[in-house]
Amino acid sequence: MTEAALSQGQPRLAFALTEGLLTADPKNGQAHYFQSLALISLKDHRAANAAAARAFRFADSDIQRYQAAQLAAQLTYADERYTLSQLWLRRAVHYAPNEDVREKSVMAFRKVRNDNPLNVQLRFSVVPSDNVNNGSNSPYNIIEGSPIVGTLSPSAQAIPGVVASIDLRGSYRLLQGETFETRLTGQISNKRVELNNSVPGISGDDLSEHKIQIGFAHRWTRSKQGYWQAEVNGGRQWYGGDLLYDFVGVGMTRVQKLSDNLRLTVGAEVEEQLDQAPPITDATQYSAYAGLSYALGGGSRVSGSVHFTEIDSNGTNRASQQWYGIVGYTHGRKIGPATMSASLGYSTLDYDQYSVVFPVAGGRVDSSWFGGISAAFTDLSYMGFVPTLSINAEQSRSNISRFDVDQTAVSFGVRSEF
Repeated sequence: MTEAALSQGQPRLAFALTEGLLTADPKNGQAHYFQSLALISLKDHRAANAAAARAFRFADSDIQRYQAAQLAAQLTYADERYTLSQLWLRRAVHYAPNEDVREKSVMAFRKVRNDNPLNVQLRFSVVPSDNVNNGSNSPYNIIEGSPIVGTLSPSAQAIPGVVASIDLRGSYRLLQGETFETRLTGQISNKRVELNNSVPGISGDDLSEHKIQIGFAHRWTRSKQGYWQAEVNGGRQWYGGDLLYDFVGVGMTRVQKLSDNLRLTVGAEVEEQLDQAPPITDATQYSAYAGLSYALGGGSRVSGSVHFTEIDSNGTNRASQQWYGIVGYTHGRKIGPATMSASLGYSTLDYDQYSVVFPVAGGRVDSSWFGGISAAFTDLSYMGFVPTLSINAEQSRSNISRFDVDQTAVSFGVRSEF
């Protein structure tokens, strides 16, 4: 009768009928759902939203949960509460009755996210590793061309443990036009380390890292083929619980669509690092990068990028140049229960001047190979979030054996599907 009253344009009667049903059973999810529909027709959207939330809470089946979540998402969107609407749409995605309906909810989520001036991204991971301190693979320190052999302390050698990281990034749209937008941006990140065993001279707290950053980003475009983005930011970096340096930086990025499948990204950044711990050796870091991404058939993608970083400083063992390149591949279709991706990279790091008690002839030169395989278990998705598993390995070789490093790590995390 309630549904019939709504279809006949009698919302007051429908509301009265749902009141009777809810008096008999306050946990009647369908009655709350129809009451929400009646309240929408009566222009009481706030009460309708509360009723839709109760409909979801007391739903008896997944299809009822989907309907209630979809209705609540529409109501909160109409009320311009976009972040809450995104949460309801994630619930709708989770309880969607089939893939076609699920994809429509995903598309609705993306539209709301685009309309929402607030954007928040949260990432976290737990990484067991055989080398949490980037320590040497040998107890000896051998310098090429020198007859002196040193002995490394236990804290300078590879230490197994677990690294837990969390990274919160957000932005708020301040201005928007047809061809531009300006955002206030921010980031808070934290890395904590737990050693598997006690090691003299070092603890997990000594390896912890913290960072806060705030800035502005301005993006503009003259066509649908690409855009420019300029950024300015500043913040603080801590290491081992102590303030390490303040920083301020500016950067520019260009993203250009070269064809339907091929995209180019280039960028550059300059960052001034102002030391807050002795010895005071301020530094300027220059960075540049270029990358290509190509979409293959079936949702697969291949990518490659080249990066360059130069640190200019008068500090001991701080000025350096680094080049590294990465190639990656993402498989479009699932392999078993997961979607798979892989990457491989090579890096060279050069210090023109480097000292280990005495200056090292020729400075320090490191070369590294690194790579990994990642799996996202989409069948275990909850509200659009999927668990991930990555296996990463790195091997570095140097003319100073203290920096001969081998590392293998397994990373457990969660990421959003959309």
